Amino acid sequence: MFTENVCKTLFCDVAVVGGGVGGCAAAIEAARKGLHVTLFEKGVSLGGLATNGYVPSIAGGIEGICLEFARRLQDMGQLRNNFGKNLRNPVFEPEYGKLALEDMVFEAGARIVYDSTLIYSDTEDGVIKRIIFYTKGGYMAVKAKIYIDATGDGDLSALSGAPYEIGGQDFAGLNIASTLGSRWAGVNLKKYAEAEKAYKEEQLAKGVKNPKNLVIALEEEAIAKGELTRKVGNKNGFFKQHIPNTPEENADIITFAFHSYYCHTTDAEDITRQILEQHQLMKQFHAFLKKYVPGYENVRLVGMGNLPGTRESRRVFGEYMLKASDVAFGSKFEDGIARFPEMFDTHHPTNEDWFFMRHIHVPAPEGTAVCEDQHIGVNCDAKMHPFGVPAGIPARPDPRDYCEIPYRCLIPQDVDNLLCAGRCCSAEFHANGAMRIIGPAMGTGQAAGLAASIAVRERVRPRDIPGTTVRRLMIEEGVPLDKPTDGYWQELREKEGEYSINAGDAISIVPSK
Repeated sequence: MFTENVCKTLFCDVAVVGGGVGGCAAAIEAARKGLHVTLFEKGVSLGGLATNGYVPSIAGGIEGICLEFARRLQDMGQLRNNFGKNLRNPVFEPEYGKLALEDMVFEAGARIVYDSTLIYSDTEDGVIKRIIFYTKGGYMAVKAKIYIDATGDGDLSALSGAPYEIGGQDFAGLNIASTLGSRWAGVNLKKYAEAEKAYKEEQLAKGVKNPKNLVIALEEEAIAKGELTRKVGNKNGFFKQHIPNTPEENADIITFAFHSYYCHTTDAEDITRQILEQHQLMKQFHAFLKKYVPGYENVRLVGMGNLPGTRESRRVFGEYMLKASDVAFGSKFEDGIARFPEMFDTHHPTNEDWFFMRHIHVPAPEGTAVCEDQHIGVNCDAKMHPFGVPAGIPARPDPRDYCEIPYRCLIPQDVDNLLCAGRCCSAEFHANGAMRIIGPAMGTGQAAGLAASIAVRERVRPRDIPGTTVRRLMIEEGVPLDKPTDGYWQELREKEGEYSINAGDAISIVPSK
């Protein structure tokens, strides 16, 4: 029991803790259903890692409230990719993303309380009675009928006694690599593209079959000279996204390529270690870019993410835990409320050479998984699997298919008036990416907000609401869960070709000759 004096107590139907994209979607949905909703955020703007962490790329299927968000950004002139048949990963201006989400939450009728840090949950017999925030004015209590944990790290779930897991079994409890996002200005993208084209033509003329990206070759030279600690780019090059409304010859870019490995993302000292390391990498890379890389002679670092770039931390144990094999097999569920149409998004926990881990191991082929026909696949070396190679054959998701996220993943065990949204939903280590990226995070948030409205009005526990009902109502709201993913993924389904494992350990489709 919390015994300190509280400065005030707020009351509401639904308390959403965490103002990332998932929390925003939850608050918008519940408020639109006429409930009294309050959204609590420890920072002073919305969007979480998408905006404050400089990850402003809408990955995954863009549906429901997520689609509304994208269209609003487009109407504001702040979405770089126009809507079209092959829309995928559109990039938005993160500062306007904060404003767009704030407007959407406000217009829906929800209240926002900023600068409020969750520190305690009074929970009795599996029911949250109140939660406590530390604020500038002192301790603040909040009493709600339903609570939604959108903290990313599962803070509310853990404080309320819900069981959870951290890290991966096949990585001895280590977390997925973290990355601090950053923003850079003064980049001549056109000049770099021309230089890379000329470099690759030169390498091909020398007989090199698969030339490296220019920036990778230059990185290796700088590392050999002791000017870079280690690689920043991956096997496919230096990851970057072009910010809208900045010209190609003088562009702003964002990147989340400064990785830290061997992470423990719920330990303050280790989080500090990661951030300090990432800051040093930024300094080194800035000097490297200016000195060696064509088009980057005038590059400036103009922003660093003000949130730790955590990809995976606490994952609650829910009524169902999405399995990595579900992602690989393209599993569908009768209570599917969001969709993940992407490849495995496991940033390798220990190794900079691999950067990504795009496969898992399964006993046998199943569903639509693309499987290798041998135990040790082409990418199963000691660096990929430093603690031992799992049994079974390597499997990857079919890029033409998708898996669904069941409503049951949103319901933590042992707590009756709590739902989850986003990264902390119930998923295995390698399935966590299905909850984390913007599209499905907002999808789980929308489903959580809808379920919360049913629970309040019908006075039932979220776990007693049929997931099929939530799915049906979302379809009635215009979320096309009953139709195949469209746009980019429809194009893939119509594309003829053979599957190939590319340099980033992912499946790609090579067109038929």
